[in-house]
Amino acid sequence: MYIIYRKDYYKLCFRLGIVWCIISNIPVCYLIAVYDHSWNFFMTINLFASITYTLYFLIKYLRKDLDFVALRIDDSGLFLCSKKNEEVFIKWEKIKYVIFVVDDYGSKIIVRQYNKETHEFFLRDYFNCIRPRGTIKAACKYADDIDKIREVKASLASTYDSIMWYISEKEKKIKKNKE
Repeated sequence: MYIIYRKDYYKLCFRLGIVWCIISNIPVCYLIAVYDHSWNFFMTINLFASITYTLYFLIKYLRKDLDFVALRIDDSGLFLCSKKNEEVFIKWEKIKYVIFVVDDYGSKIIVRQYNKETHEFFLRDYFNCIRPRGTIKAACKYADDIDKIREVKASLASTYDSIMWYISEKEKKIKKNKE
């Protein structure tokens, strides 16, 4: 079973806030103290912004009502929940395609069912890297048919229809090259 909790996003942002505080404020404080005292206003604004960012996500991380399962992949199907109490569970038998859309700014999952119902789940909030390797491996591992899983490099604003058109054009080119 592969699970991503909503709390993981807040933990990631909290850690990035700590890194921001350390990387940006310690060298700036040193430079101001040693060389130039005219940057005190900049240092104050940067310190305030980094601490506020870090505390905001620490509070979000510690809240119990924001700790819920955002994505679950197992033998029975996919569970998607982008907001609390808006969850969708889809069995593998009902899924036509699971498309992982990878862009330069993040990634998302598009789940298309046989009854033409489509669900989207953005993964850019849960991963530092662009391509969610663990999620793709889990989907391939638990899917009843590996051909349902596709990975496409496209814009996050792309719809299911435009992505399927892109896939069909790509497959036509591959067939043409084989002949």
